[in-house]
Amino acid sequence: MIINSEKAISQMKALGIPEADIRDLFRFRYNIDYDQTKTGRLFMMPERCSNDIEVLASGYPPAYLIGFVDFFHLKINVTPKVLIPRPETEELMGIIQNRQGRTLINSALDLCCGSGCIGLALKKMFPQATVYASDISPYAMQMTQKNADENKLEVYIALSDYLDYFVYKGLKFDLIVSNPPYIKNGEILDSSLGFEPQEALFAGDDGLDSYRKIFASLTQVLNEHGVCYLEIEAANADMTIDLAHQTLAGYNVELIKDLSNKDRFLRLTKKYL
Repeated sequence: MIINSEKAISQMKALGIPEADIRDLFRFRYNIDYDQTKTGRLFMMPERCSNDIEVLASGYPPAYLIGFVDFFHLKINVTPKVLIPRPETEELMGIIQNRQGRTLINSALDLCCGSGCIGLALKKMFPQATVYASDISPYAMQMTQKNADENKLEVYIALSDYLDYFVYKGLKFDLIVSNPPYIKNGEILDSSLGFEPQEALFAGDDGLDSYRKIFASLTQVLNEHGVCYLEIEAANADMTIDLAHQTLAGYNVELIKDLSNKDRFLRLTKKYL
């Protein structure tokens, strides 16, 4: 069924779709200037718009329909086989830029890279650095390479179960950043997350399996004066911090809140720093 732009916008807003996403759908999926609709001008929508609205009503993320997101001023392609980069993760990149921007970073790692958004942001931030992006998913590696090519940024891509590849190769880094799986098995999620790759979300009965693996090998791959930033589950912050203290004796474990005042990030360094 073909509908006009006014009806399409009304239906999308009724579904709770943010206006920024509606604007992007109009521009990149329907090739319509959203601002023109605000002047009272009506457009006939492409036939697929009605189908899109039905799909969106099920909780399907608009980003997957659009096909990409803007992340740290980079175009990051996304499909349902990789997580959609979140504002909190982009916020983390701003924190890293503010706190490490004057630090000499010669090597960096985006661990559990998914779309590669973190690794590409790190390469943009520290152009002199050798940047690796790793994931256990071969598809994620392909998507990261595609995004690297389209953004004209060079990163080295590795297939790795957490830090295993880098331990084996004897590689060490000045900066490691990761947004790993951290949700407890069985936790009920927002409907939109049901369309994203579940293996990139869930991390065991207590949500800590990813951090157990990372902490077990971190000292072998982090340089003497290196820094590690991790995104964490706010509701599980205390347990994550306790695990870090138990596993990483001799390291500072700093908790950083996000803009919503939630316990969202950890910064790990050796205690003498």
